Amino acid sequence: MDKKYFPLLKSLKIKESVCMQIYNTPNLPLNIYQRKALSPNPKSLPAGDRDAVSFKGGVPSTQLASTKATRGIEYSMRVIGNKISDLFQPKAGKQITRNIAGIKAEPTRLYLEQLGEIGRLYSTQKVIDVNIEDMILEKLAQKGESIIFVMNHSNQSEDPQMLAVLNTLLSDAYKKAGKDNFPLPKIILNEDILKTMNPTKRKAFENFGAVGIDASVVGGDKGVNARAFLPLVKDFVRNKCNIFIFPEGRLAIRTDLDLFDRFQGGVASLINKILAIKKNVTVVPVGFSYGGKCKGLDGKILGDKNLNGMSIGTPIEIKRVGDTTTITSGDILKKEDSCLFGFFDKHKDKVDIPITSGGEPVKQEEIPDYLKTILCENLEINSNLAKKKLETPLETSGFDMY
Repeated sequence: MDKKYFPLLKSLKIKESVCMQIYNTPNLPLNIYQRKALSPNPKSLPAGDRDAVSFKGGVPSTQLASTKATRGIEYSMRVIGNKISDLFQPKAGKQITRNIAGIKAEPTRLYLEQLGEIGRLYSTQKVIDVNIEDMILEKLAQKGESIIFVMNHSNQSEDPQMLAVLNTLLSDAYKKAGKDNFPLPKIILNEDILKTMNPTKRKAFENFGAVGIDASVVGGDKGVNARAFLPLVKDFVRNKCNIFIFPEGRLAIRTDLDLFDRFQGGVASLINKILAIKKNVTVVPVGFSYGGKCKGLDGKILGDKNLNGMSIGTPIEIKRVGDTTTITSGDILKKEDSCLFGFFDKHKDKVDIPITSGGEPVKQEEIPDYLKTILCENLEINSNLAKKKLETPLETSGFDMY
C-alpha cells in the first residue's frame, strides 16, 4: 500500500499503526500461507491409479498454516475496505441494507422480496449467463427440502454478488412454486467479515443468512464453530434452511494450487454429521466465472456491461441406509477425463451408488474423504462450464434477468 493513501485512511479513523503494519508487509497475498504437501494429488497420478487412490479413504490433501499476525493484518485490511465501501456505497444499496436489517429472517413474501432486491441490485451492473433452461432450482423448490450449495471462490469481491443473484433465482423459484414455508438461506463465511462491518450492515448480512465461523485453515476455534453449526444442523434436518458455502475458504487466494488442494474438507464432514440424523442430503455445485464485455455473434461488443457465467450443476443426492452411504454422480459423466469417470461409468445403471472399498461399505468416519473428492470434482466441472459461457457469443444483449 502506498503511503499517499494514509491521509484518506486516517480520515476514515484508521489508526496509523494499522496503516504502517500493512505498508510494511511485502507481497501480502503471496506470503499468507506456508504450504506443506502431505501426499500426492490424485490428478497427478496415472489414469489407472486414480480410482484406487480416490476410493480408499486416504484422499490426498494439502496442509497449510496461517499465523495470528497474518490474520491480524487481514482483519485490518477488511476494516479499511469496509470503511471505504461504506463511504462510496450508492444510495440504493444503503436503502436495501437498511430494509434487510429491519426485517425478520422468516419465510415470508416480504423476506423473499428483499432477497430479490439484493440480486437485482447487483445483476443490473452485468449480464449473467445462467443455465436456467435446465430448471434445476425450480425442481428443487417444488420439493421444499434443505439443500447445500457449494461454490468456487475465484473472485472474492465478485463472488458474494453472484451468490446474491443465485439466492434471488432460488427465491423466485420458491415464489413460483407457491411455497408459504421454505428453507431460509444460511451462508457460511469468515467471522472476521462480519466483525469488521458497521452494525447496520452486519445486521443486514445476518438477516440475509450470514453465519460467521473461525475460518482459520488450521488451529481454528472449535468452540466458536460448534456454536455456529449446532443450530444450523438442527434447522437443516428440519428443512428450515439451505446452506451456502465456499469450500476453498481462505485458501481461495492460493491460485498456485489447483482446486483439489484449495477445497477444504469441512463441508464433507458437515454432511457426514447431518447423515447421522437426516438420511438424505442434496448438494448442488455452482460454478462462477467472470469475463470482459459482452460480444454478439458478429464479435462486436454489446453495451457496456461485463459478462459473467454461472453453471448450476446437477444435484448430488447422498443417502445413508444402515451402514451404507450412497451417492449419485452429479455431472461426473460429462467429463471423460475425470479421475472419477471410470468408477461412476461402471455403475451408471444404478441411481444411488454405494460407496464401498473392497466390496464392503466404507466406514462412516472415512466417508468425508470420499465426499470431498466427489464434490470437488463436480464443482470443478461446473466452474469450467461457467468459464465456457464467457467464450460463447450472445445472440442479443436484451436478455437481462431483471
